[in-house]
Amino acid sequence: MRERVAIVGYMGCGKSTVGRLLAGRLGAEFVDLDEAVARSAGRSIPLIFAERGEEGFRGLEHGQLAEALRPGSAPRVIACGGGAVLREDNRRLLRERAATVFLEEDLRRLYARTRAADRPLRGASFEEFCRRYELRLPLYREVADLTVGVDGRGAEEVAEEIARWLGA
Repeated sequence: MRERVAIVGYMGCGKSTVGRLLAGRLGAEFVDLDEAVARSAGRSIPLIFAERGEEGFRGLEHGQLAEALRPGSAPRVIACGGGAVLREDNRRLLRERAATVFLEEDLRRLYARTRAADRPLRGASFEEFCRRYELRLPLYREVADLTVGVDGRGAEEVAEEIARWLGA
């Protein structure tokens, strides 16, 4: 098993839920990258975006990702934010320092799920939601060592598939 596993995918695909389950199964630490950013800044994600803009948020996110993937750190599973792959330096870290898993799900399911939750793109039209996904999709695939389709599957089943792939 690789010491660090990163989970990437679009908002609402289950990265945090699957990540927590996988970390428990592997006996590894769990890091939710968005929570780590908010904790380090002492502010909520929406407030960070309002005060610093997306670029400011992405800078904080990069720092937390680099720390989570630091060589010699404890075994951990990291649930990345949906936009973490937008920065090349983050993609390099994911390729070089982690076994990276892309959770892929049908866009209509994702859109319905995120509209019901307090998410950054909650007010976005389906067209805007799709446009952002299409921008990110090749980046998720670029960093992925494994792609797991999650349509209609429970988080336990997805975590088990990843654990088997890791040899755990």
